[in-house]
Amino acid sequence: MQRLLRSVGVAPLAAAAISVGIAGVGSAVTTPPTPLSAVGGVVLASLVIAVGYVSAHEVGTELFPQHRIRLGVADGADFVAVVVGGVLTRWLAVEAALGVVVASALVGLVAWLVVPERAAAAYCGSFVGMAAPAVLPGYATVAAAGGVAGTVFILAAGVYSGFGGKLGATAFVGCTAVVLGTGAVPTSEPVPHVGTAVGLTAVAVVAAVLTYVLSVRLAYGPVAASAAVGLAAGGLAPVVFAEGTPVAAVAFCASFTGMVAESRLPGEPLVGVAGLATGIFFVATTPYFGGFGGKLGAIAFVGCLATYGLAVLSPWHCISPRRRRSL
Repeated sequence: MQRLLRSVGVAPLAAAAISVGIAGVGSAVTTPPTPLSAVGGVVLASLVIAVGYVSAHEVGTELFPQHRIRLGVADGADFVAVVVGGVLTRWLAVEAALGVVVASALVGLVAWLVVPERAAAAYCGSFVGMAAPAVLPGYATVAAAGGVAGTVFILAAGVYSGFGGKLGATAFVGCTAVVLGTGAVPTSEPVPHVGTAVGLTAVAVVAAVLTYVLSVRLAYGPVAASAAVGLAAGGLAPVVFAEGTPVAAVAFCASFTGMVAESRLPGEPLVGVAGLATGIFFVATTPYFGGFGGKLGAIAFVGCLATYGLAVLSPWHCISPRRRRSL
């Protein structure tokens, strides 16, 4: 029973990471063949292999837990926080017309200020609430997706610990489960042209590193740091940039990458590489999972897993032997 409960938390997160990674590779190989797309396909495939390596270890380790799962009052509070965070974000994004980035960031920041012990759960739920109404039509479906995400959030405690994007990947699992049940059709957009793609990737690197600095160096913590970057991006990008919506989205996406723990990616250079990977996958997965809540977090999750996996497997000792032993 313990193994079954743990698998409910672990396996969907691994599946989410692999699915988003494969979608990115698929985007590269289905574009008209050029030297650039060929190189992009090889890079993305390498990153997906690294994601698979880390995920295989996490699944293999966590399906045989050393500590039993014991559900308590705090778990129930987390579950409620995920569901409420999703519903509230939908209301702010649609009814209050704040847009999904500002709405999600605002929910995360308020939760951090008011109920810090439930901030991560509420922030996770806010990513469910970012789903497009065409994907999750109505508050009942948002609440249902939040319920699935809340369950995974509780059962996956300690799994993929310290990886940025885990909360979003959890929301992505919840949204996907409901979409599979309702048959909603995700939206799709073409891959941005090269100039735009390069600009979006550069924004991702900056946003990831900035979030990491706020979270780790200035000790604000991951939720507050990501929410602050998201509020800034959601408020300023549409005013400053002609294509403000994708700029705000990629900055918010990479802020989840910057939520990574120092024990996983120690130092700004590695976080910058993770931001680069996040930006690449953000661009490559544009045609897929459009409107899914948690998609941005799942992309960041892939970026962190891929960077960590490559760092551990590399011969350049990007991560110390002591930290390597944790894998």
